[in-house]
Order: sequence, then structure tokens, then C-alpha cells
Amino acid sequence: MFYSLAASLSYSIEVSGFTLQLYDLTLPVISALLILYHRRALPTLALFAVYSFWRYPLFEFLEIAAQIVAALSSAVIYFFITGKRGAVSFGRSRLTAQRIFWLILFNTAVFTLLHHWLLLKFHITSPYDAKIFSVATLINIQWMLTSCITGIPFCYLVIRACYKPKWFFSYLRQLKALIVEGPTAVKQITWVMMLVTIMYCLIIANQDFLLFTDYSLVWLLPIMLWGAICLGHALINPLWVFMLILLSHYSDSYIARSNDFTEEHYVRHLAMASSMIAIFSLTIVLVGVLATRILRYIRHLKRVSLTEPHTGLPNLRALKNDIPRFPGAGLCSVQCPELNSLTQAHGITFRFEFVKAVVEYLKPLLRGHDNIYYSPGYGILLRLDDINDTLIDSYYKAMSAFRFSWEEMELGLNFGLSYILNGSNITNLSSVVGQLNASTFVSLKNGRPETLNIDAPGENNNNPSVIRHLLQQSIDQRSFVLMAQPIVSTTSAERYHEILIRIKTGENTLLFPNTFLPVAQEAGLLAEVDMTVIEQTFRFMHSLGESHSESRFSINLTPQSLIKSDFLDRIYALFAIWSIRPHRVIFEIIESDIIDNLNASSVLRELRKLGCKIAIDDFGTGASSYSRLKNLEADILKIDGSFIRNIVAEKFDHFIVMSFCEAAKFKNLEVVAEFVESEEIKQMLINMGIGWLQGYHTGKPVLIESLKK
Repeated sequence: MFYSLAASLSYSIEVSGFTLQLYDLTLPVISALLILYHRRALPTLALFAVYSFWRYPLFEFLEIAAQIVAALSSAVIYFFITGKRGAVSFGRSRLTAQRIFWLILFNTAVFTLLHHWLLLKFHITSPYDAKIFSVATLINIQWMLTSCITGIPFCYLVIRACYKPKWFFSYLRQLKALIVEGPTAVKQITWVMMLVTIMYCLIIANQDFLLFTDYSLVWLLPIMLWGAICLGHALINPLWVFMLILLSHYSDSYIARSNDFTEEHYVRHLAMASSMIAIFSLTIVLVGVLATRILRYIRHLKRVSLTEPHTGLPNLRALKNDIPRFPGAGLCSVQCPELNSLTQAHGITFRFEFVKAVVEYLKPLLRGHDNIYYSPGYGILLRLDDINDTLIDSYYKAMSAFRFSWEEMELGLNFGLSYILNGSNITNLSSVVGQLNASTFVSLKNGRPETLNIDAPGENNNNPSVIRHLLQQSIDQRSFVLMAQPIVSTTSAERYHEILIRIKTGENTLLFPNTFLPVAQEAGLLAEVDMTVIEQTFRFMHSLGESHSESRFSINLTPQSLIKSDFLDRIYALFAIWSIRPHRVIFEIIESDIIDNLNASSVLRELRKLGCKIAIDDFGTGASSYSRLKNLEADILKIDGSFIRNIVAEKFDHFIVMSFCEAAKFKNLEVVAEFVESEEIKQMLINMGIGWLQGYHTGKPVLIESLKK
């Protein structure tokens, strides 16, 4: 049946007693049958050969026999080289070279030689008429090459479509995707119209105009190449087969026979046209195959760019693409902080298997177009179309009941869950996801889902990303706002000032240290903050001139600065650059375990040798303050304000402060009392013999520039 159909689509003409076989699908259909069915096709071909022997004349049977032998020999060698993978669909670039050589060139050559030999053997034609190097044979070979190049993939498609309809529907979906994802509709329509116009000029017989001759053939190549590049092999090859059938059947239209056009000229034109068509076919097929590979690779890259590689889940980029498609949908973030420590204990595989298990657990809860996304930095994100408090509570309860099995362990982990009701207001997805992630920690702490309200741009200066930006700007531009709070002597000594820092926002409001120092710590910038404040303070001290040459300033140091290997070198450099005498500077160190660090203790000793004084800030809040005080090398002890605040009303605080003072006197340390907020507290501290007072009652922080007045 297939052979008869292929024969009806083929076309041949008689010229000067020679049969010129133009487009011929009979050899391609036999080759396609062997490629698709392998050995299972042999009984069918054997029965077909027997049927042909009785059904067709001898010269037709010899042609069929030559086709079967040529197709069989080329298929055997082809599968010997490629193996089972040789039966995959056409359009695969890795098999293109083998298919062109064995299924096209070798197949055509074997058929041509064998067919001529059989015709001579059975005296169907004379040796003179069957010259292998004639123009007629060249035309037949070129058209047979064209037939195999385009016909084998086409026949393979038709046979497989009948054999596996599901595969054919998949093929149709592929064609649809190529058209939808390809060039714009205007470009595709223009391309089709150009093809129709050229084919019309070639099919319609009108030799009075050049466009209606074989001249128009040359315009097919660039137009078909554009289609092959943009749409690929799967769509272009069947279209080109249809066009070749028309070109073979209507060859007399663009190469017309006339009185002044000899048979020799006509045959030569046919030879040129068949040569062009063969070269065009090979070029179009190769370009189509390569374009298909590139298009597949581009689609693969798009899929990869929208997928988290370790879990296969959609990533943040996919979520960003989906938000405009589902307006009004809400976002929900699910985070398990304990996962970090468990990953360190069990390896990175634990994290990704855990995420996959959570996603599979949550999938039954999804409705409609809901989807789950994952980013290693921000955890699991859910896009929920009909989000509400009741739905969020159901997710929260479900996550509380989740258990994860790993290496004979069953773990029930605590989750934090935060959500935003309407994602249509999202303008900066990464910022919102970051805020959702931060809110999950609040959720974990409070034991309930947390809702997030998105602030308008510029309204939320507590946004971590905004604070991080302002912090970096203050460091780079040396633009911290320095405040100075006086530390007043209870005797006649000259007061000095503690440097306090702020950050000015774009709205001219001030951020306090408890807002930006945690961000600096997380970013590893505490040491840079310290050095920036020291440099700004030294610059101001230098600007005071000789009139304030003995003014002193106390600057806070974080533990991170003391463990920096280049800290002392940078401090020495700043003293030299700004010509500051070390005795004018006091460095305050927060009571912390870092003081037990040998490197930190060594740095403090070097600063004291240089002439600076060391103050222990917030003394009394640590777990072993007295044991530290025993071995502490410092000059000033600052008692934490939590003991001073209630010293009048609480006798316990009074005795604690008294004990600190006695211990400090034994160590020859000056004592500073913080948080002096009233006259009553001030007088009690004076009576206790404390030498220095700091607080709003003795002096509020002021801009450091005001000290010049």
C-alpha cells in the first residue's frame, strides 16, 4: 500500500527514448520501513518481492529488486555503525553524517549501479543506451539523491504515524510549539506568501516572463533556509517534500519544450535544475537539523534557567515570570532554620532530599494553578491563587505534622511560615522574598504564621536591604553621623566625650546602632564600621586645632576589630596621618568572651603601651565578670546602666555597684556610671565615690561638630 502510494506521488518523463525519473519516493519508502522495523520488515519485503514478481512487468520488478537490495544493504551497514539508536526520529544532528553517507549516498549509488546492471543482464536496454556516465543518468542520480534526502524522513514520518498515533500527536504538538515559539505571525505569514508566489511562478507555464522560468528556483534556497533556521527540520522537511512533488510534476512549466529549444538543451536545463534542487535539498536538510539542535538547546537553556538544578523545582526566575500571569495570587514562604545545622551534619544531599520530601508532602494541598518554587537561599515558596488566613492555617498545621525519614531516623522539624495576600503589588520580587524569609524566623519564634505587608518604595527604612545600602554608603563615603555624649567628672577633672554613631536616611531621619549594627555583623562589616568611626573621629580631632588640643574622646571597638591581623597597623597609620596623640583616645571594649582571646589581649596591651586608655563597657552583664576583672588589663570600668537605673530603689543594685567600685579601686581602675538619669542617682553615685558619670542628666548626646563652638 505504501509503495503504491509512493509510486503515485513519483513522476518520470520520456526524453529521446530515455526515462528520466524525477522525484521518486519508492526507494525512500522501502528504506524508511527498514529503519523503523529493522528485521521485522524482512518478511514483508520478501512477500512484496514475490508479489512484484507476479504482479509487475519484468523491467518494473528489476527496479523493485534493485531498490530492496540497495535499501537492505545500506540499512545493514548503517545499523552496524549506529546500533539501535539509528532508528530514532530524523533531525538528530549526531546521526546526520551516518544517514547522509549510508542512507542517501551509498543507497543511491548501489541502486543506480545495480539497476543498470540488471537492465543489461536481462537485455532490457542496450549497452549503448545504458551508459552510466550519460546526462540522463546524472539527472536520475541527482533526483534520486534529492528523493532520499527528503523522502526517507518523510516516509519514516508517515509510517511511524500509522504505527504509533501517540507519537504522531506528540509530533504535531512539537510543530505547534515551533510555530508558536518561532518568529512573529507577521513574519511567518510573509514567508508563506513568498513561497506561494515563487511556487506559482514555477508551476504556471508562462515563458514570456523570466520569473516563470527556472530562474525562480534560485529564490527558493534563501527563503527555505530562513524557514529551516527559524522553524527547524520537523516542519520544513514535509513542506519541502510537497514542494518537490510539485516541482517534479510541473517541470515542463519552468523548463518548457519549444520549437527553438532542442532536446539536448532541454536535458541540460533539466540537469542544471536537478543539480540545484539536490544541493538545495541537502543544504535545507543540514541547516534544518542544525537549527533544530540549536532550538532544542535554547529551549533546554530556558528550562534550566527556570529550574533549581538539584531539586528540579521552579526557581525564583520562574516565579517572577508567573506572577504577572496570575494576578491577585499570594505568596507563602516556608523555612526550616534547623535545616542548616542538619545539612552540616548529614551533607548537602540531606537538604535537597528534605526539600523534595516537603514538596511531595505539600502537593496534595495545592489547588487550581497553585505551584511550588524553591531557592536554596530562601527556602520553599508557594504561589497560591486563593490565599486566605484559613488556607494558610491549614498549610501551617500540615507542616507541623510533617516527618522526614533519613537513614533510619524520623525527624519532625519546626517550620516558620510567612505570607503576603496579594502579589500583584510586588515590584521587586527578590526584596519581597527576602522580607518573607525574614518573617519566617518571626513565625518560628511566635508559633504562628506571619503576614507581610509591602510598604511603598522609600517608606520602610527598616528594610534590611535599605539598611545594608545605607551602611555600605556610610562606610565608603565616611559619612556616619557622629554624636558626642559627655562623661563628666565628679571631681575637678576635665570631661571627655563618648562617640556615638547614627546613619542618616534619605528622609533625613536617623538610624540608631541597634538597627544597623546587626546588619553589619551579619555582613561581616563591624570591623570596617569601627575603622570608619575612628578615622572620622581623628579627622574631627585634627580639625579642632590647638584650642582643644587636650580634648579626649572615647571610641567603641567591637570584638571583630581586635582579631583582625592588620588592626594595629591601620590604627598606627591613622594616628600618624591625623597627628593625634594617643593619650587623647580611649577605646571602649564590650565585656565579652573575646577578651579571653590571646590575640585580642595582645592588641589591648599594645594600645595601652602606645598611650591609649582601655575602658570595659557594660561591665556586670557578663557571666563571669569578677573572674575577668581579676586578670583584666584595663584603665576604666564602665558599670552597665541596668544596675544604675534602679540604684536608689533597689538595695541589691546598690550593693552590686558598691562591690564593683571596691573591686575597681583595688585594681586602680577609674569607674564610670552609665544611665545617670536623675539628680538623686547622681548624688548617690557621688557619695559612693564614683569618679565619672554619664547619662541624660549630666549631658545628652549632641552632634560632634557642636563641640567646636
